[in-house]
Amino acid sequence: MNMKKLLIVMMILTMGLFIFIGCNDAEDPAETGNGDNDEAVAEGDLEIDIIVGYGAGGSNDLSARYMAQAMREHGVVANIINMAGSSGTEAVYHVSQQDPDSMTFMWAHSPMMIFEPAMGDRGYDFDDFVPVGTLASATFGVATRADMPWGDDFEALVEYIEENPGEVSFGGQGLGNLAHFLHDKALPLEELDYTYAPLGGGADVLLGLEGGHVDVGAVSMAAVSPMLESGTAKMLYHQQILTDTIPGHEDVPSITEFGIEASSPHPMALWAPVGTDEEVIQRITEAMEAASENPLLAELYEPNGMLVHYLNPDETAELFEGFRDDLLPEFLDWAEQYQ
Repeated sequence: MNMKKLLIVMMILTMGLFIFIGCNDAEDPAETGNGDNDEAVAEGDLEIDIIVGYGAGGSNDLSARYMAQAMREHGVVANIINMAGSSGTEAVYHVSQQDPDSMTFMWAHSPMMIFEPAMGDRGYDFDDFVPVGTLASATFGVATRADMPWGDDFEALVEYIEENPGEVSFGGQGLGNLAHFLHDKALPLEELDYTYAPLGGGADVLLGLEGGHVDVGAVSMAAVSPMLESGTAKMLYHQQILTDTIPGHEDVPSITEFGIEASSPHPMALWAPVGTDEEVIQRITEAMEAASENPLLAELYEPNGMLVHYLNPDETAELFEGFRDDLLPEFLDWAEQYQ
């Protein structure tokens, strides 16, 4: 075992004392509904179920609930059901097994729809679904403790690592997954000597930053916002794939500004089982488009680091197929070292 691997193992053991604190327990979908839709369904409204593959309160859940609230004004009543487990794949598998007439839809991004099933048998495939539309995109990036010598300058961080090998610790969200792959493109371990600590998720990374256990970490804008507001953390770059400038965080550079193609393919889209009535899909996507034009939706999304960005079914298919064709092969080649 070389020194870098030993450091990783030591970091995992150190973080083990607090990782469990940030873990989210899976919720029983039968017990988790959408409190926004307690009113009776009006005559002529279309009622559907939207499955979210994560627990309540995160960017996946909130983006779906705010969307449901906005769509109700346009005749679509969406019941949000949380089905957390296995990075969202249990929920996607569940929806893939539903009858096309069940009015059950999946709210998911490309890691769940494309990258996870490509890594192994998850019981479903991307082609088991048809797109209804895209509406949201969560923003991820890298944050650092505010007291670090490189400040909020990513290039200064790289220079510091080069001049101080083995001193910097990076808290990542897992090992050998898409998030790790993208951060390795920005800070390649083959070229830079730092410690990569594969933590359980975003909550664990935040605990590591707050407790001084890691110097730099992979985070979502939504999760790290309290630390940014308090001045205890700074963003080095964001990975939003749809825009270079994040509302409310205009001073945070895109990773592409450093000549690095490591944007995160996290637009959130609604998916239907193959065979779902095209008229139903059309009605829902029209409600999504109308919801995207409501300024209130942007006001709800932006504090949570999310963008409102509507794409119709054809545009959604083109976007996600681009992720599959352009990024997936490179990712699979890289991931072989962790299999």
